[in-house]
Amino acid sequence: MTNKTAPIEIAIHSPTKGIVDLSNNEFSQQCMKDLGLCWYKIDKSANDKNLPDVLVKNGSNSLSLSQLTNITIVTDERVSDKVENLNITLRGLPDNSSHEQNKIFIYELIENIKSSGWKHYYFVEDPRIPGSQAEKIDSPDHVLGHYVSSHPWLDPNYKIDIDHWLKIGSFYNWFFYNDGVYLHLKAWRHDSKDTPTKTGTYLISLEFQSEREYWKSSIPENERNRWEELLPEKLSNLHETRSTIEKKARAVGIEIDESYQDPLIQALNN
Repeated sequence: MTNKTAPIEIAIHSPTKGIVDLSNNEFSQQCMKDLGLCWYKIDKSANDKNLPDVLVKNGSNSLSLSQLTNITIVTDERVSDKVENLNITLRGLPDNSSHEQNKIFIYELIENIKSSGWKHYYFVEDPRIPGSQAEKIDSPDHVLGHYVSSHPWLDPNYKIDIDHWLKIGSFYNWFFYNDGVYLHLKAWRHDSKDTPTKTGTYLISLEFQSEREYWKSSIPENERNRWEELLPEKLSNLHETRSTIEKKARAVGIEIDESYQDPLIQALNN
């Protein structure tokens, strides 16, 4: 038997200091007092035999993640002392495992995320084209000449085959939403030197952001203190972009997920 410690519980919107103080694993702390920013970190080697687990809580939902090499909580203490920006890096499969094995590993992680209450999120400017239409899209990052972030090939509700997987390139992105929090699942692929089409090494991380952190980051840095004031006009422009691409898509027989509605932004509905 191993002396596995209990998972670190991190509740979004809970006080950072309470999480750090109660953790069985010691967080390092680094602050830039002039900016009010602090980073609380746990860094581990992937070779460590007793890597920490974490339970990320958001409202009534809990997401369990195992074998973590890094946990970073970033706080802007001029605004809040609570968890609003959380980054987690997983220990994935051994270096130079097959691309197929890594694909299976990542899709299992996606199923874990979905079963924990997280739903597929489309960027507001992106067309609502589901993964069922992936075969009608030739490019792994564009749709009808427009670059899109939430691409149909990477709809978390659908699995692509290994050929499409390899055509995506080095970076994979899936986006989720749950009760006012946004989740970005990222994977970075580095192909093996000897068998690049067969094996590789993958770095997998998850970024959780509160509504405020997510939308504030979309505003130019020198105007972020006015993000709530500036966001409605920005959203209007982004929706215009979506509408333009969706109109083109319908014209060539690509289906749109009309049932999808953008998550409510609480800051604009108070």
